[in-house]
Amino acid sequence: MDPVIGHTEILRELAALAAAAEPPHALLFAGPESTGRTVLARRYAMLLNCEALHPPAPAGAPLFGDEPPAPGSAPGAGPCGVCRPCRLILEGAHPDVITVGPGDALCRPRDGESHPAHPDSADIRICQVRGITELCARFPFEARYRVIIIDPADRLALYAAPALLKTLEEPPGHTIFCLITAAPERVLETILSRCRRIDVRPVGRPAIEAGLIDRGIEPQLAADAAAASRGRPGRAIAFAAQPDLMGDRGRILERCAKVAASGVPARFQYAADLASRWRSDSAAVRFELDCWESFWEARLRSASVDSPDDARGALAALRAIAALREHLNANVQVRPAFDLMLLSFPRVTLEHSPEEELPAHA
Repeated sequence: MDPVIGHTEILRELAALAAAAEPPHALLFAGPESTGRTVLARRYAMLLNCEALHPPAPAGAPLFGDEPPAPGSAPGAGPCGVCRPCRLILEGAHPDVITVGPGDALCRPRDGESHPAHPDSADIRICQVRGITELCARFPFEARYRVIIIDPADRLALYAAPALLKTLEEPPGHTIFCLITAAPERVLETILSRCRRIDVRPVGRPAIEAGLIDRGIEPQLAADAAAASRGRPGRAIAFAAQPDLMGDRGRILERCAKVAASGVPARFQYAADLASRWRSDSAAVRFELDCWESFWEARLRSASVDSPDDARGALAALRAIAALREHLNANVQVRPAFDLMLLSFPRVTLEHSPEEELPAHA
């Protein structure tokens, strides 16, 4: 079963890049969360290291002989998925395919430096980039190419990004970098210029539905999950695995409608609730922001030609949500940021009274 849903053109591009005599040393996978960016990066690692595509040298072969290497699969072919490198990469257990994100991964303090652990760090720190640099100085344990996945690349801290730039400027031939980000505008421009950019866009609903059915998901559940995912295969897989999440989404959409129909005091109350929950469960709040985008997108689609104000209001709301995401990534004070977003939303009219009390967060 192919772990990638959709992205046919990107898969072709990755296969061509991996088959080149000198594959690009750094790729930037840019796109919304849950669209398959990390899955594509791991697919690239498989393409680079699959033994069916790149057969290992036979035992006893001379290091500098004139014999040509054994032919692999045809250019553009996919990884076999069954050889040792493919299996380890699919299981997330390959010693040469490493993911570095905020936390302690590859942390290397300076000699004699007092350096407390930072498993809950919000950023990728310079000590981790130091670990990346030290790792790059050594040959891979067993792979043709070591693949270092930096996720999310927009969380490289102030001094970490310039430190990584030095390694990207003089890349080791045996290491490939895959940078993952939903906010490429927040990645250092000099880093962007050294990466081949792959734009990962949302996937069409039919492709997601077919991918879920291929995974053994019942057709009706697959259709519901694909419809609720907003083009994000990762989100659709989560919905199919936990259908209750779609019920949560429905309840949040109902709350969105009531908040959009309410006045300023209720909106401030809701903003305070979001800000409080952001500190303890930012993932749940991001999911709620996705629901808000679905709410306003639906209103934008349903706006008639005779109601341009409705369309303009929905567009303004979507811009406010996008601005809030940027503010949250920039670590601004969260309460004013949520207040600003809620005040930017137009007021809508519902069939029932807009003054009814907002339900408490489930």
